Amino acid sequence: MKGIMKIILRNVLSAGGIAVLLLITNLIILISWAAYSSKDQTPKYSISNISQDLKREGTNYILSDEASSLITDKFQWAMLLSDDGKVIWSKNLPEDVPLSYTSSDIASFSKWFLNDYPVKEWQHENGLFVLGDSKNSTWKYNFEASEISMYNAPKWLLAGLIINFLIAILLAFLFGIRFFLSLRIIIKGVEDMAEKKPILLNIKGAFKDLANNINITSTELLRQQKLIEKRDTARNNWITSVSHDIRTPLSMIMGYSSSLENNKNFSEEERKQFSIIRLQSEKIKQLVNDLNLTVKLEYEMQPLNIQPFYIAELVRKIVVDHLNNLRDDKYTLQLSVSDEVQSYMINGDMRLFERALNNIIGNSMKHNENGCDISIEMKKKKEYCIIEIKDNGTGFKDDVLENLNSSNEMPTGTSHGLGLFIVKQIIAVHGGTIHFENSENGSSIILYVNN
Repeated sequence: MKGIMKIILRNVLSAGGIAVLLLITNLIILISWAAYSSKDQTPKYSISNISQDLKREGTNYILSDEASSLITDKFQWAMLLSDDGKVIWSKNLPEDVPLSYTSSDIASFSKWFLNDYPVKEWQHENGLFVLGDSKNSTWKYNFEASEISMYNAPKWLLAGLIINFLIAILLAFLFGIRFFLSLRIIIKGVEDMAEKKPILLNIKGAFKDLANNINITSTELLRQQKLIEKRDTARNNWITSVSHDIRTPLSMIMGYSSSLENNKNFSEEERKQFSIIRLQSEKIKQLVNDLNLTVKLEYEMQPLNIQPFYIAELVRKIVVDHLNNLRDDKYTLQLSVSDEVQSYMINGDMRLFERALNNIIGNSMKHNENGCDISIEMKKKKEYCIIEIKDNGTGFKDDVLENLNSSNEMPTGTSHGLGLFIVKQIIAVHGGTIHFENSENGSSIILYVNN
């Protein structure tokens, strides 16, 4: 409801402002036109000045040079009528203008025209001075109004302005409602499109093209969504099928290779080869498990066992397990935990968190075969617990680093494969973030988790 009122109020205020602006503009134009139209009536060019410059000397009439120029330049002709209606002086008098007039003739042309010539009259000391202009040069209209009408004119003008303003407000209100109704349909269509619902908007008017574009976009998005779902379903089914089919023969390979590895009847070299078969089979099994886990996390099919736990306690356990299983002194592992993190508790799946941290540590060892020093630092910043895992190994390649930080797609063609991708997924499903970077002497992975 607030949205409706805002839209209507905005349209009403806009219409009111436009109405006021138009009224002011029209008033300015009217004043400008009146000023322009009356510029020829200035005292310099008035008929009274010209009439005064017509002097009688004896039986002749003499017109000053300035007045004569004004008649020629600004008007067309002039004449002086005696009291009995005879023309006793003239200048540039047209041939179709009579030389004698009755009182009724004078009364007639003094209000309107003289043979279609617009004329002006002025009382001269020797008669009636008439100043004429060319035909079709001046428009005349006789207007009369009572004194009371002129007195009430400002009131009528104000009433007219108020009525115009109210009409503009009413029209704006109606147009605002119509605009909002069309806009509401558009907004509902966009919301449905975001929810991946089919859309078919049928709107006429200003939003017609926009509605058609939304219909086309919705159709295309639904088509692409079906293709994506079909592709994802095929990939999920393929991974599930392969994982299921490979487990049984893989278990047999691992079982037989382990038995052969421990069989004393084989030579040491043969037993090493059986050990290699077993280790590679275990890697294949781990890869299959990783594929299953990443698909389940991506499609939210992995059930989460959410419970509160102390993150520092979990990290200590992981570090101790790695230290106990280290068979080579070329790797070192150190842990630093700030006091404020000791009691930091989060709600999450502890098993998945353990998997993520093991993947990070294992990744550092896997890609630094010549050894490296791994350090884990835990600290608190605001509401976040920050876990930074560093190593002084070879670091990430530039393309790998960009893919890890900017892409949410499963990595392809990179040595840093499913392990770190699973880490990103685990942290994401728990509402945290992760950042990968290279330092001066190795790489750094920073986890931001909160409770």
